[in-house]
Amino acid sequence: MPDGSVVAVVGTQRDPLLRSMIWHQLEEGAVPVTAGLELQGCLDWERRFQHMKMHTCLHLLCSIIDAPVTGCSIAADKGRLDFDLPESTLDKEHLTHALNELIEGALDVRTHMLPASEYNTVLEMTRTQAVAPPVLQGLVRVVDIPGVDIQPCGGTHVRNTREIGRVVCDKIEKKSRHNRRVTLRFA
Repeated sequence: MPDGSVVAVVGTQRDPLLRSMIWHQLEEGAVPVTAGLELQGCLDWERRFQHMKMHTCLHLLCSIIDAPVTGCSIAADKGRLDFDLPESTLDKEHLTHALNELIEGALDVRTHMLPASEYNTVLEMTRTQAVAPPVLQGLVRVVDIPGVDIQPCGGTHVRNTREIGRVVCDKIEKKSRHNRRVTLRFA
């Protein structure tokens, strides 16, 4: 703040209509911020890097489980994906081993932009059913782990899978008749 006080941003949300605008949720009791106020932001790098590692790891999980994604949650210490799977054949030990094998493979994580005119192509590669691929300024950002996973995604990722470190499949839950939740955590 101009007076030197610090206000924590505790959440963000992309505007549903103007997708290039991001709303910031401030900590409870914070002084209101008005339009035109000049602020300086500071990123909590350790927390952000943890999110980047888990987000990239969830892309790897998508490559192992061949089913549409119906939900997702990412935190600094864990992450989860929900899959449309009527019958579960998932095994925690198998998933843990397969994920760590991909991580240790030191695979590059690349991004590129596709024109929104190729939207149908992007939709074909999208596993997440509930969220449309992000289109900003006529482009769709695609995250590509060559030979493993390619998805339209606006999130943050590490540059190489080895940066993720060891992970554990912590839990597999049946959430509904067609929904299986897989929760990962760092080892």
